Amino acid sequence: MHTATIRFLTPLLLLSTAIAWIVGGTAWMPIWIANVGLRAAFTPTAMAQLVVGIMTAAALTLVFFGGTPLLGRAMSRACLLAYAFCAVATLASHMAATAASAGLGPLVIPVVGVALSLWLYSTASHAAAASGALQRRSGVWLLARVLAVWVVSIGVAARVPIESNAAQSYGASGGVESVVLDYVHWQGRTVPDTGLSRFLPTLTARTLEGRSIVVLYSPQCGHCRELFEQYFTSARPDVKVIAVEIPPSPGTVALDGDNLGPVPCADCERLSLPPGRAYIIKPPTVIVIEEGRVSCATDSDWNACLGAPPAK
Repeated sequence: MHTATIRFLTPLLLLSTAIAWIVGGTAWMPIWIANVGLRAAFTPTAMAQLVVGIMTAAALTLVFFGGTPLLGRAMSRACLLAYAFCAVATLASHMAATAASAGLGPLVIPVVGVALSLWLYSTASHAAAASGALQRRSGVWLLARVLAVWVVSIGVAARVPIESNAAQSYGASGGVESVVLDYVHWQGRTVPDTGLSRFLPTLTARTLEGRSIVVLYSPQCGHCRELFEQYFTSARPDVKVIAVEIPPSPGTVALDGDNLGPVPCADCERLSLPPGRAYIIKPPTVIVIEEGRVSCATDSDWNACLGAPPAK
């Protein structure tokens, strides 16, 4: 049974999860993984592609090279432990963000993931210890082939289109809704297509004509203030500037010193996303809208969308 676990069942678990993420889009990605990606400057879509690539690479390594005793047994156990840890973390985040009235439905998938990974881990752990060791030359060639599998798998996954879901909800009737705002696939789309109209109903009408710049910012964000100071301290008659405040997530406590006050934005319109939700987005995010369609969006390369800061 342990051979089937290493060469078939563990890869099947990893590949089925990767396929579910590709088919279901970022809605299948746990919020905590999206948050980890944002801390590393990855968008939710890019983070999903990276994790899909890692799962696919690990699965193919076990399929092709799992017969090697040391590599197969050790890697299978490591993958299953990591899978179990991720399932437990997902279960914990679901329990924290899901209302009790939502029932047990949202918890079924992570519970099944924990049970399957731990069962497979216990099966793989009973594999008999292999005798002998890899020769130095065969070990080098094995490492080279494994590295090639990982490079190709992650490279291909980075080009797989994963649908960006504008919102991911966990629970209702008092539960906290987690909303992923992924600007990567907004290029060329209308404002309603981006999903922003759900939270900012007046934004479509405000950006339907001419050129508009929408900046999603947080009052606690020093980089946000820097962006406004560089580009928007003086009125800009050639463009409409809309500053959209991202409210803090429910349950978070902001210290008095964290709030830097209103951002300096001369003659701009000010909106705010509805409170009571956890918005997953890296501030500041700049969105340029021309005649109702997004022409540029970024959370880091401001010059790409705004050009050089105006002379003062």
